[in-house]
Amino acid sequence: MVSVAAVTAASLGTYWAVRSEGLPLRRVVLAMILIAMITLVGGRLHFVLANWQHLRSPLTSALRLSSGSLHAPGAILGAVLGSVLVLRFLKLPLARFADGLAPAVGIGIAIARVGCLLHGCCYGEVCDLPWGISLSTKSYVYAIHLERGILPPNAAASLPVHPLPLYFSAAGLSIAAILVWMRRRKSFDGQLALTLLFLFSASSAALEPLRIDDATRVYWGSLPQLQWVTAVMAVAFGVALVFFSLIRRPPQHN
Repeated sequence: MVSVAAVTAASLGTYWAVRSEGLPLRRVVLAMILIAMITLVGGRLHFVLANWQHLRSPLTSALRLSSGSLHAPGAILGAVLGSVLVLRFLKLPLARFADGLAPAVGIGIAIARVGCLLHGCCYGEVCDLPWGISLSTKSYVYAIHLERGILPPNAAASLPVHPLPLYFSAAGLSIAAILVWMRRRKSFDGQLALTLLFLFSASSAALEPLRIDDATRVYWGSLPQLQWVTAVMAVAFGVALVFFSLIRRPPQHN
């Protein structure tokens, strides 16, 4: 599903960057390929660094992209930093390229989170709401509930938990819809990209407290590491959005 998300986001992003922003097709395609690779490396590196002490062979695990274990904040930061370098090398305008890609990223996030749902990872804590999901005896959620002593040893499934991947997926689709609506209304180049980064970071920080606790979850003080990272990102991108809104220049058109 991560691969499907990457291909879908790259395809839609290429279309919008060329059609809406008037950028050259060949250079956009090359940029998409390079940025996608850097994004995957960033997401994997964040996962490995956050779980270093729990991995049997951290250096080997860092290269095992097929395991699917990625952290979205690391992927986003990788995409941001990678885009600056790649686009400068290819002589493409960063702000306009990012605006073309932004709605597609929201869609890609939604697809990737469906992969989390199917894989049985990134679930939330126990939930007594009607949409709570119970997982099978082979899921890690089931094992955690057994360890906590809140589930009988012969239970057929885990207790109902928050379907956190679906929450993240809904957030991604909502962000994409907002950005598509904003596309013809943006007041400066780069506005869609900064809005994407702010909304993604803020929604992730808001949803992170619902994630199920286990032995591998890293805390910085009283809050999970992922919540700190996404909260700082939300503040930084929010400030940038306000700053550039105040000094905005009209969008360029070819």
